[in-house]
Amino acid sequence: MLRNSGGGNDRLADLHRREAALKAAIAEEKVRQQKRKEKCDARVFAIVGEALTRYAERSPDFRLMLGQVLQSAELRDTDRAFLAANGWL
Repeated sequence: MLRNSGGGNDRLADLHRREAALKAAIAEEKVRQQKRKEKCDARVFAIVGEALTRYAERSPDFRLMLGQVLQSAELRDTDRAFLAANGWL
């Protein structure tokens, strides 16, 4: 004869709680990693952008090439207007 003392239900409930906690922890870690990537990307963009801009100040040929790249790049209208107002397009 099988006896159901409810222990199986308690175990399932506990496993579901642990599953929910793991899902929440995974979601939080994904957010942390995304923020870390965005911060890293922003720093890379700032460093590379500054290096390219400074080099373009010394090399007219490179500035022309960089302007051509920017002209064909996918940019927001506001960014394009900003670059144009500052002599880059």
